[in-house]
Amino acid sequence: MEFRLLGTVCVDTQTGPLPLGPAKRRSLLAALLLRANTPVSVARLSDCLWDDTPPLHARTVVQGHVSRLRALLTGADAEMHGVELATLGDAYVLRVPETLLDSQRFEELLMLAREQRSPADSVLMLKEALSLWEGPALTGTYPSAPLQAAAHALEESRLTTVEQLAHAYAVLGEHHRAAAVLRAEAVAHPMRESLAAALMTALHRSGRQSEAVDCFHRTRRLLADELGIDPGRELADAYAQILRGDPEPAPDLPGRTAVGAGAGAGTPAGTGAGTPGGAPGLEAAG
Repeated sequence: MEFRLLGTVCVDTQTGPLPLGPAKRRSLLAALLLRANTPVSVARLSDCLWDDTPPLHARTVVQGHVSRLRALLTGADAEMHGVELATLGDAYVLRVPETLLDSQRFEELLMLAREQRSPADSVLMLKEALSLWEGPALTGTYPSAPLQAAAHALEESRLTTVEQLAHAYAVLGEHHRAAAVLRAEAVAHPMRESLAAALMTALHRSGRQSEAVDCFHRTRRLLADELGIDPGRELADAYAQILRGDPEPAPDLPGRTAVGAGAGAGTPAGTGAGTPGGAPGLEAAG
């Protein structure tokens, strides 16, 4: 049995995914999994299922979804896997081993990657972490404010992990691989300056200076047209480095984790990449 948040919210079993039914039931499951092993109040669950003031019968609807979800889990022999959907007063708690939840495994792999002394080992851990993603987080759920905030926090964590992977490749001198993992994300998130700066640097160190310069001017124009701002310091510094023709910097010192050195570098100013479990997003919006 496996619970997925990193893509379409689902419960995979040996006989296939459980038929979760409507988006609101999937949303309730997501809200419980985002705070797995922690009681979640009916009021908070209601906030995840309705944008405005919940209807008068909200509690009954929540109870109905919980009952159906509990029946599905029971039918899939969830207890054999250590899974239990319990009622605690005015709250519900989904008890689930962390190894069965993809967002928790993602977080664990990131922690392991930061502990590696070898950049090559960090690369393996980060690639495995990113392989857990099967699409945008929390797909198939109701777009309530708490769930959208949680999905954003998870996506921020994924993007930061991509930047960390590129950094680890750079430490290994594999700048063409760094450019490859960054390009698709830079296209998908054209105004994320940290991605553009990292891609420019990787292209420059791969001997593709003209592409690096084009990336800068494309991003600069987009920032001016869409936001009315100039490039930030990180992007401007990367461009200046290209113009100076700076040589490749020395690799990180032995014993210093490549991933740790780059951790958080990709988070835009004023935003926070929440924990991979996504709970900060759910808390903030709840």
